[in-house]
Amino acid sequence: MSKKLILISLSCLSLSLCYIIAPMAQAQRLQPSPTSTPTTAPASPTATESGSLASASAEVEQKIQEKKAQDITETTGEKKSELVAYLDQHPVESPSWHNFLQHAIRRAIEKGLPANIVVLMILFPLIASVIAVSRHVIGLRGFGIYIPAVLSVAFVSTEIVNGVIIFSAVLLAALATRKVIKKLRLPYLPRTAMLLWGVSIFTLLLLIGAAYYNLTSLISVSIFPLLIIILLTENFITSQLFNSQKEATKLTIETLLIAVLCAMFISLTAVQKFVLLRPEITLLGTAVINYLTARYTGLRLLEYLRFSSVFSPNITSHDHYHDDQAE
Repeated sequence: MSKKLILISLSCLSLSLCYIIAPMAQAQRLQPSPTSTPTTAPASPTATESGSLASASAEVEQKIQEKKAQDITETTGEKKSELVAYLDQHPVESPSWHNFLQHAIRRAIEKGLPANIVVLMILFPLIASVIAVSRHVIGLRGFGIYIPAVLSVAFVSTEIVNGVIIFSAVLLAALATRKVIKKLRLPYLPRTAMLLWGVSIFTLLLLIGAAYYNLTSLISVSIFPLLIIILLTENFITSQLFNSQKEATKLTIETLLIAVLCAMFISLTAVQKFVLLRPEITLLGTAVINYLTARYTGLRLLEYLRFSSVFSPNITSHDHYHDDQAE
């Protein structure tokens, strides 16, 4: 099962890298070659190297700023101004019992509170409710409810493809490091520290490789979502201690699936604008979803699929019983 998990992680990593490298290679082919300009005197190698580093660094910095401008987790990007402009285009009515929160939010934004932070704070409990529905009604478990929710926000910050790449790399590093430190027979805390040591080194090598191949989408990842993804390796290793390798692999894949779906939901501009313009409806709807989810006592949807072969004969025999009674 460990080999199967490694193959799955390598497949996700390869597909994600192809998704990033292909457009960049095509863009480099289409980019016109720079025309040479006459020089009066040959520049020294040190000056040439410094100029190349400065030019490359400026180009990377520009791409990072363009990415941050559309990142909802950044408080200084264009996304904040876009949401504020949307509020200005939709003025609210006079204060009443059904829009008091709208007035409070608008007044706080006028005093400097970032609009995207307000959106994330309203969306986070909604994401938790969606995860609860996926577990209680559909049957997708994952690592609880907090880890997929936090991981989804991290994927929004890193972009989903980059997040999957980092998650797959961290998973491979955790598996490789665990096999090495398992032979040392260390206590729990030193073993966990060694695990994070190996994962951090592997992630650092991944970022260095991304810098060498000019993968700006990877090297522009913020440190906090990166640390969140790295720290989740402890949960994966803990799940292996109390579950089989197959069960731990299944939980990891389900966690990744839930986090990706929630990240796609958070990234929708229409959803962001709706929760900012209608916070009362969003919060009240979230509470209703949680209540209805708690009242559901039937089988999960995946259990219906799992036991479909058991249900069919019972239904058939039940129908035959009624037909015999009718005769």
